[in-house]
Amino acid sequence: MTAQLKKEWLISCAGWSAFIFFMSATYVLYDWSVPAAEEINNRPWWALQEWGLWYLFTPVVFRLLTQYHLANQLTKHKFLQILALMLCISMTYQAIFDFWILCDPIPYTMLYFAPSHPLVLFVLSYLWHTFLRPDQPVHHNTLEVESGNTTTRLRFSDITHINSASNYVELHTEQHQYLKRITLKQIEQQLPDTLFTRTHRSHLVNLNFVERIQIKPSGSGLVLLKNGKMVALSKAFKPAVKAKLQRVA
Repeated sequence: MTAQLKKEWLISCAGWSAFIFFMSATYVLYDWSVPAAEEINNRPWWALQEWGLWYLFTPVVFRLLTQYHLANQLTKHKFLQILALMLCISMTYQAIFDFWILCDPIPYTMLYFAPSHPLVLFVLSYLWHTFLRPDQPVHHNTLEVESGNTTTRLRFSDITHINSASNYVELHTEQHQYLKRITLKQIEQQLPDTLFTRTHRSHLVNLNFVERIQIKPSGSGLVLLKNGKMVALSKAFKPAVKAKLQRVA
């Protein structure tokens, strides 16, 4: 068993044991403090009966989140899918258990636990994100991008140019285009300045894909890429672009 797996089981068992003990003790203390006619008189194991299933499901939730996170596939869509799946499983198990053991009608059980199970899953996801989410392996010379429902890593050398789109950037390769939530300034800081250069306040280009630059009479110009695309070149960035192109020539 890995350290991560041990930690997931430890938090699950310790957390639920403490919670169940607290709930049971609260009701016992309440019954001691009120007249006999007002006592709740719950069975001693009532809290375990209501919450015990989470001893099993909590490690499953933690494991699924960890596995998809380490595989770079834990998108928002996948995250919601995992929680929705576990909600359906936990509610189904609870309904069957209460029907066979307690003879409670299934609609009553579903209505009774409908508020608590989503809340439990929300708390579990928060605990995982805060205490259990492992660090991802360091990937040099790549950027993490989302493509549909999957997350992939894009090599710096495959990026031809980058365009700003408000709080997003458009990452262009020779075959595809990706949208990433980050500013152009932030992504520029992650890229090697020996490979990329700013040509405009809204554009970055990969120097290895530059075919030539074309200067207009106004002093601004265009950067012509080897794949036939054109990127704007402003007067402010023209000297730096020319200097970098001379160094890589």
